Amino acid sequence: MRICMISSAPLPPREGIGFYVWNLSRQLARLGHQVQIITRGRAGQTSRELIDGITIWRATFLPTYPFHVHLHGLFVDGVVRQLLSQVDLFHLHTPLVKAPNTRVPTLVTVHTPMKTDAGAIPVNNLLGLLIRLQAPVSYRLEQQLFDRALKLTAVATSVADELGAYQIRPDQIAVLGNGVDLSLFNAALRGRDRANPYFCTVGRLAPRKGLLDLVECAEYIVQQYPRYRFLIAGTGPLEKELRREIERRNLAEHVILLGHIADRTRLRALYQGAAGYIHAAHYEGLPTVLLEAMACACPVIATAVSGALDVVRHEQNGLLIPPRAPIQIAAAAVRLIEDPNWGEQLGRAARDTVEERFSWERVAQRYVEQYGDVLRGALA
Repeated sequence: MRICMISSAPLPPREGIGFYVWNLSRQLARLGHQVQIITRGRAGQTSRELIDGITIWRATFLPTYPFHVHLHGLFVDGVVRQLLSQVDLFHLHTPLVKAPNTRVPTLVTVHTPMKTDAGAIPVNNLLGLLIRLQAPVSYRLEQQLFDRALKLTAVATSVADELGAYQIRPDQIAVLGNGVDLSLFNAALRGRDRANPYFCTVGRLAPRKGLLDLVECAEYIVQQYPRYRFLIAGTGPLEKELRREIERRNLAEHVILLGHIADRTRLRALYQGAAGYIHAAHYEGLPTVLLEAMACACPVIATAVSGALDVVRHEQNGLLIPPRAPIQIAAAAVRLIEDPNWGEQLGRAARDTVEERFSWERVAQRYVEQYGDVLRGALA
C-alpha cells in the first residue's frame, strides 16, 4: 500500500505523537509499504527530505494563532495535490490537523480529543487561557475531520469513549493502542542506581502532565529519604513555572530538569536505573514514555486516567493512583523504596505486558488490517 501520514508533530520527533507517527511509519516501511509524511515546516517554502526510505514533507507553517491550523492546511493541501497519484490512503493524526481537500480515502487516529485535552488544562496562567480561547476553533476542525474520515481509530479505550462528545459511538472506533521499540527499550541492563537513587519522569513540560503534583510529591519523599532525586526529562511551556516551584520548595538539589533527551540509549539508561517511573498526568492518551519505561522493566506509578488504564493493572504490573493527589503519589513511591524486590517483580510483569500487546510489530499489523478495510469500503 501507499500511505501518507499527516501530523502536526515535528520531525525528528521530540514528543509522544511524533514518535508514534515516526515509529509506525518505519514499521510499515519494513513491511514493504510505501510511506510518506506531511508535517509542519517553517515560514518559507515547503521542503522535502528522505530519511530511512520515508519521504518527509515539511509544509509551510506560519504561527497565525488561533487560525494556524487553517492556514497550514492550505499548504498541506498543496502537497496533497502533488501526491494524489502516489497515495492510496491518507492517515491523519490528531490533534491540530485539518481534513485534506481530497477524495482519497482517509483514516484518522485520535491521540487526544481537544474537548477533553483543553478541559483538563486549568485557566490559572496565560498559557491555559490561550489554550481555552483557541479550543472552540479546534473543536470545529476536529468535528469536520471526524465527519469526513472513512475510519476512526484511537490509541486507548478511554479516548474512544471520550469521542462521545463529538456524537461518535465507541463501537464506531477501532482501539489500536500505542507501540514501543522492544529491541531498543529492554531490560537487559536493568539495575537500580543504589548509590544515587532516583525516580524519573519523561514528557512534555505542559499543564496537564501533573508535574507540579510531582514536585509536591518530591517534597514529601525527600523529607523521609533525602538521598532520593526526581529526574524530569523534557521541555515545554511549563518549564519556567516548574523551576519557580522547585526553588520555592527548596528542592533544587532533589528535582532536576534534564531537558530534552534526544539520545534514545541515554533515555533507556534513565529508565533502567530508576527506582520507579512516575506518570502523574491529569489526562493523557496512551503515553509512549509509559510503555518505554515498562519495556525496560522499570516499576511504574501512573495516575488512573485515560490510556494508563489499558496498560497498568494495579499491584500486578504497576501502581495506579488518583490524579491530582501528590500525597498518594508519594505513598506509592515509598512502597517501591521500602520493598525494592516487589518493585522489580512489578517491573518484570510490566515488560511482559508490553511484549504481549504493545510492540510496534503488533500495532502496525492492526493498522494494515484497518487500511485494508478502508480501501475495500471505498471501492464498494
